[in-house]
Amino acid sequence: MKINNFSAGPSKIPESVINKISQDILQYQNLNYSVLEISHRSKVFEDLLNETKNHLKNLLKIPKNFEIIFLQGGATLQNTFIPANKPNLADDINFLLTGTWGKKTHSDFETYFQEKIMNTSFDGESFTELKNKIVQTEKKYLYMTSNETIEGIQVRNFNEFDNKQLIIDMSSDICSYAFDWDNISYVYAGAQKNLGIPGVTICIFKKDFIEENNLTSYMSAQNHLEKDSTYNTPPTFSIYVMLKVLEWIIEFGGLEKIHSNNKLKADSLYNFLDENSEKFVLNVPKEFRSLSNIVFDFKDKDKTLSFLSSSTDKGYLGLNGHRSIGGIRVSNYNSVTTKMMNDLITHLKGFV
Repeated sequence: MKINNFSAGPSKIPESVINKISQDILQYQNLNYSVLEISHRSKVFEDLLNETKNHLKNLLKIPKNFEIIFLQGGATLQNTFIPANKPNLADDINFLLTGTWGKKTHSDFETYFQEKIMNTSFDGESFTELKNKIVQTEKKYLYMTSNETIEGIQVRNFNEFDNKQLIIDMSSDICSYAFDWDNISYVYAGAQKNLGIPGVTICIFKKDFIEENNLTSYMSAQNHLEKDSTYNTPPTFSIYVMLKVLEWIIEFGGLEKIHSNNKLKADSLYNFLDENSEKFVLNVPKEFRSLSNIVFDFKDKDKTLSFLSSSTDKGYLGLNGHRSIGGIRVSNYNSVTTKMMNDLITHLKGFV
């Protein structure tokens, strides 16, 4: 049975990348040992690390006044790492809350700073109305989750908040579209959605963002900068997989092609759902609909259960909505093919 993996993460990896990884697990670069055995202190890993960073710089067009480090701990560690390295942030930040993960980050910031942090919640208004609420606040920094995987809400037009410096959790949509860095201070993302497997978190930030602070060793951004992400043993294999996925994105045609393909796939599913709106519930306003996580439900809950059960039997995996809200979630990450999406829509038609 053919497996079609629509999981929200860890997510599908392109078949050609898996084939390459399989070869390198047996022997890497004719070295007669596995990629799993690479020392993080070796020239081999240094070259691998530099190549990975260069691909990120080129694909994302990262300006020269930004640093890149690779950490562990996922996006959740960033809820402590960022405020620890920017102790004056509490008094100068507003949170745009569009879903679950942003709310959790906001809560962690409040716990860390032991004080209330300003926030602006998305309440179903238009983007223009939401932007006006944001830009009128006096805070310099704005935190946002660019794509909320649970609710299927995405905000990509960062430069509309042109009087703010953005701190963005891009864990589920980094390297799925191009964006401008003019008003961005810090971007971070776990790799396990679009860039590989769990274990490594990409942190990209302005050189002047970090403040001097008395921190324990791992929590100090300066330590990781000085040791080029090898202050302690980094997740070498996760970084290697990210390199292979970045190479695949380049071969695909870069972010413009990736974004175009993702939009084509997402539009085909959204169009089908809209055409059958009497059967489905879509709670996200159209201008906020995610291209990465398409969240919906049948109005007839019995059909939801029947669809999910049948999908599993036919090899469509990861379609359950998050346990907190239920329903159906189709994760449309970079590696999901057009055929996978078309086949899923054909399968969905059988329940309409």
